[in-house]
Amino acid sequence: MNTRDIKQAQFRTDRLARLAHIERWHFWFIGRRALVNRLLAKYVGKETKRLLDIGCGTGNMVEILSAQGHKVVGLDLLPQGLRSTRHKVPHSMLIQADLSIQLPLSDNVFDVVIVLDVLEHVDDESLLEEVKRVLNPGGIILLTVPAFQWLWSFRDTDAGHLRRYTRKSLHDLMSKSDLQIVEMRYYQFFLFPFIAMTRFIGRKRKEVRDFEEQPIWVVNKALSWINRLEVWLSDYIPLPYGSSLAIVCQKS
Repeated sequence: MNTRDIKQAQFRTDRLARLAHIERWHFWFIGRRALVNRLLAKYVGKETKRLLDIGCGTGNMVEILSAQGHKVVGLDLLPQGLRSTRHKVPHSMLIQADLSIQLPLSDNVFDVVIVLDVLEHVDDESLLEEVKRVLNPGGIILLTVPAFQWLWSFRDTDAGHLRRYTRKSLHDLMSKSDLQIVEMRYYQFFLFPFIAMTRFIGRKRKEVRDFEEQPIWVVNKALSWINRLEVWLSDYIPLPYGSSLAIVCQKS
């Protein structure tokens, strides 16, 4: 499949509703939030910033970052997610926009842009050009993406993914977009054998995805602890692989 011919994969409303149900308590989301918060603390600090959340979904990060004092703008295509965000953060600034076209935002507006598991759904080069356009010079971009194409499974197809990434492909993409890489790290190293097994078994099976999204509470608690521990350790020990990649870049 030539992904450059596809402007934007459609993210279904039923999938959005499913994620809204699990993202507050599921071990994967708990770990990702810990990772995002740690990277933002490291490279952005506690000073109030004007921050754009592209693909804000149902608004969990808008809620968290607003509570930290940042001036957050949430942007998403689906009105259902924006309504959920409005419910969580009544006074938030929200924009409905198609990521396959120019964003309805002025140049050089934001200090920070976060793009969490969105890049794999769209023409990534075009979106990065828009991210760079709306970001202030010296501003920070924080992105997360799924890693390794060989982990492709029903989960990716059903979610509307167009691709998964490697360190090299993500590095090349950022270099092509003229973005300075500050840090890149893997996420979910400790759980990688389990994830690789479930992806292999679940290449075409919806049931495996559903099983992974409904862990019993004691398992979910243990896996959440493992992911948070990994996020802390990854500040000191470079991890050789994981099921996701996180990258922090800076606009020249």
